[in-house]
Amino acid sequence: MTNVLEYLTAFGVAGGAGAKAFVPVFLLGLLHHTKYFELSAAFRWMADPTVLVILGVLIVFEIWIDAHPDLGEYSDLAAYLPKLIAGFIAFAAVVGSLDQSLVELGASGLLGGATATGVHYLRNRIRRPVRELTGGVHDGLSKVFSLGEAGFSGVVGLAAVLVPVAAALLLLGVVLAGVWLAVRGTEWRVPCPKCGELIRSGAVVCPSCRQDLAAPPAGGPPAAAPPA
Repeated sequence: MTNVLEYLTAFGVAGGAGAKAFVPVFLLGLLHHTKYFELSAAFRWMADPTVLVILGVLIVFEIWIDAHPDLGEYSDLAAYLPKLIAGFIAFAAVVGSLDQSLVELGASGLLGGATATGVHYLRNRIRRPVRELTGGVHDGLSKVFSLGEAGFSGVVGLAAVLVPVAAALLLLGVVLAGVWLAVRGTEWRVPCPKCGELIRSGAVVCPSCRQDLAAPPAGGPPAAAPPA
């Protein structure tokens, strides 16, 4: 039973890393200083105060980038690598041990990396249409969504350590809801007449090519013939 709970905890923190890469790793380092969780000797560097400060700065930087639509579009792709690494480290820190087997450590890390990148892929499928929608409504909504992702990452990571079963159910529910939203999101998106990228139906400006879709053709519409 202990191993099952450990793996539920590991999948929870790795799934949280798919939302925000550094939040679960930061939480594991903090929780090491409490009675609820203890890192193995190979991963106690995560609890070092200097490392925690660096992780805190990286969390703020990640939120800031994602809160800006122009930067966020590029970070969606670039974030795969840090989330892969964070998922690898978080999962291995929970169930892996250098004292047992490097093969076990590597396998657990790969499971964590795959979990984090899978969640990030699903997150990207949802976030792009949401970013297009909020960009046409209010720029501040992007900041709300970015902070919400950080909160979700923290809640899942914390729950994974304290209540592993509840965290696993929460993560599963969010993933299923995300799949549904990703599928439904394509139903109200149409190809841009300028570049062909899928955009929000009725959009005035394409977020991909930045072309004004409401502008009349060059030269303007033909003038109406004067009445006879």
